[in-house]
Amino acid sequence: MRLLCALPLLFLLVIQLWAGDVRILRRSKRRWVLTALSLQENDTGPFPKFAGNLFNDQAENYSIKYLIRGPGVDEPPEVGLFSINETGGVFVHRTIDREKTDHFKIQFDAAERKTGNIVDRSLFFVVNVGDVNDNAPVFTMKAYNISVKESFNMDNPLTQVLAFDRDKENTPNSHVTYFIQSVSPTLPGLMFNIDPNTGQIRGKGCFDYEKNQVFTLIVSARDNGAVPLSSTATVILHVEDGNNHLPEFTTQNYDLTITEGTTVKELVRIKVNDKDTPKTPAWRAKFKIRTGNENENYYITTDPESNEGIVGLQKPLDFEGTLFKRVVISVENEEALFLCDNSKAKKIPSPPLNNVTLSITVLDMNDPPIFSPSVQVFREKEGLKPGTVLGKLNATDPDKVPNNIRYYIAHDPAGWITVDENTGVIQTQKELDRESPFVNKTLYTFVVHAVDDGNPPQTGSSTVQLFVSDINDHTPQLVSPFVERCEELQRKEFSLQAMDKDLDPYSGPFQYELGSNSPDIKDTWEIVRGNVDDSVELLMLRNLPKGNYSVPLKIYDRQGSFASQTLNVRVCYCPDGQKCEKLQPPRHRLGGAAIGVMFLALFLFLLGVCLLISALCGSGRKKCFVPYGEGHQTLIQYNEEGGGAITQASPSVLTGNRYIDVGAEETVLHSPSGAVPQLYNESWEMDGPAGSAIKQQTPNQVFSVGVGSSLRSVPGVTWKSNVGSHTVPENRIYNESSRYGGLKHKSFEVFVDRVGDIVNQRLQGMTDPYEISTYKPRVYSYEGELEEMDSVASFSFAESTTDLRFLDDMDPKFAKLEEICRQQPL
Repeated sequence: MRLLCALPLLFLLVIQLWAGDVRILRRSKRRWVLTALSLQENDTGPFPKFAGNLFNDQAENYSIKYLIRGPGVDEPPEVGLFSINETGGVFVHRTIDREKTDHFKIQFDAAERKTGNIVDRSLFFVVNVGDVNDNAPVFTMKAYNISVKESFNMDNPLTQVLAFDRDKENTPNSHVTYFIQSVSPTLPGLMFNIDPNTGQIRGKGCFDYEKNQVFTLIVSARDNGAVPLSSTATVILHVEDGNNHLPEFTTQNYDLTITEGTTVKELVRIKVNDKDTPKTPAWRAKFKIRTGNENENYYITTDPESNEGIVGLQKPLDFEGTLFKRVVISVENEEALFLCDNSKAKKIPSPPLNNVTLSITVLDMNDPPIFSPSVQVFREKEGLKPGTVLGKLNATDPDKVPNNIRYYIAHDPAGWITVDENTGVIQTQKELDRESPFVNKTLYTFVVHAVDDGNPPQTGSSTVQLFVSDINDHTPQLVSPFVERCEELQRKEFSLQAMDKDLDPYSGPFQYELGSNSPDIKDTWEIVRGNVDDSVELLMLRNLPKGNYSVPLKIYDRQGSFASQTLNVRVCYCPDGQKCEKLQPPRHRLGGAAIGVMFLALFLFLLGVCLLISALCGSGRKKCFVPYGEGHQTLIQYNEEGGGAITQASPSVLTGNRYIDVGAEETVLHSPSGAVPQLYNESWEMDGPAGSAIKQQTPNQVFSVGVGSSLRSVPGVTWKSNVGSHTVPENRIYNESSRYGGLKHKSFEVFVDRVGDIVNQRLQGMTDPYEISTYKPRVYSYEGELEEMDSVASFSFAESTTDLRFLDDMDPKFAKLEEICRQQPL
């Protein structure tokens, strides 16, 4: 079947062949003939030197010439190294280094002489450069510095040296062989060798750091050329000290004394000696407590500088346990110990170690009392009444001779607990409340101390946990008793939520109901169950105008306890339709009644003032003096000295001549009788916001008034000043200014008027002048030109001869003067 299908194809092929347009291909042999081109590196010439000959058979048909190009001809490397003549002779023009260029790929062409056209295909030929042994092996390093441990195992290579030859690979010229030329120094039992092919250096025997620390090896590398070439390198081996010596204790036993209950950072220093190199792992000591530290009371560290072992006490020792303690400590090095056995270094995993013993004597001290158990737990219900016994704490003294123990409350944040000092019985002093802020859920914690009477006293502590279980002592309360609702809001219900301070089962879920059965409440409000636990929806059944409304509610817990509460609902206007407008602060205005009360109070005050003036200045009393105040218009004096309150001393009889000394400028002389002046002393002072002091002396009496004061005129008073004398008429108008509460110094009449007022109204009818005149003033040391002020204590007063009825007419402000005259308090 397949043969039948192939017959048509064969028929078509035969038809094409008969058509005659079929070219039959024939293989032709190459037309280039080239003798071998030989090129040797380092060839000395002479140059140019013939290297080979080239021929092409197209020379039978054409007059041709030969062309050459490529690397070594007109391209790097080695441009101009090759050339060819017209007859096909190839020449080399200089010496070549194979290590730089080991071959050249050259192109040859045959061209017609006249036209220069290429008459045949190009010939590419690779010219290899022949190698000669002109390079010695070179080591990667001229000197190898190697560090090895004294405990090094010679079964392993110490190091490896490498050398490379640049001559042609895989030829004897580049094959390297290693050998050791010399070793310095040489030690018995220690040898070195090298693998001739790989360069690995090995040893045999053991290093001894104490005998020699550095070895120098001269290593040679040689190729295998016809004329061998070689080179050398130096290998320096530095031997590091190994641990071939164990540390040894300088003392085998230490006797120590420790007080119980104390900790010590440095109990003792243990010294060791080690022959290995200091500051190396082979020298550093590593201490270990082998026995006597079962309770981990001790610890030991190593001093990195001195290599001493420092023993410390991290847990106090107990005298009551064991009086004498024995601790055994061993030492080894950080690096494992090794020994040379049969010319090989071997590590010793468990060498025999040196030990030292600490013999410790414990001194007894007073130990604190110990509670058993250390944490006491009690459980009670809240509402427990004061005075209820919770339990008893038990503390014991661990000393061999027990001490007496007293109990105290150390920490009781709520102040609920008391403890019996002698027995440790705990009882309540306040009612327990689980909802107290000092209770964490149901746990209340307080601390009790037990103190012994040892020397010194020691204190033990116990934490007491009181679990207070809940009772139903609280009723549900609204979380928020105030709600707001927009008057035009479509959704009329709002959520209410309650909470109960009690725990389950005395809390929720809660039941809500309206607290009133009145039709107005039931027609306006309705309670429906909400979607959240412990909450309900309060539904407003009808629209209410703006205002505040109260909704009575009853909320029940799971046990049926309830509380009646009032929900305050504010229906308000909402500008944005969602939130009520803010309440404006209230505005206070006075009504007609308040204004009437104010006017009535003012009227009563004025009426009282009028009645007081009438009582003081009535017809049955002495004519009331109303001072006249001189106006200041709009000008105010500011350069005035301030004054103080009025203070008065005991008055005396005013007789004879009187002098009024006004400040430092004016003096008033008053001599109504013309009698010979007598010297009596009496002083009083007047201070005010604007005035200064006034001094009065009798019989020759001087009044000194500071700047800013004014005096009333006195009939018959002669005023003497720096500019002359003046007489004051008896009808001088009194003048007093009280703008600033003091006396104003206006003129001569002002000063004299004030003096006359004081003299005429307050000092009439005093004691007999003769009685006072018997007093002789005492002269003191001279102190300069200063005014004299005598003591009030020098005055004498008559008990029965003096008529004191004039005191009935004095103003209230002269009560102090009346008290002095009567010599008894009013």
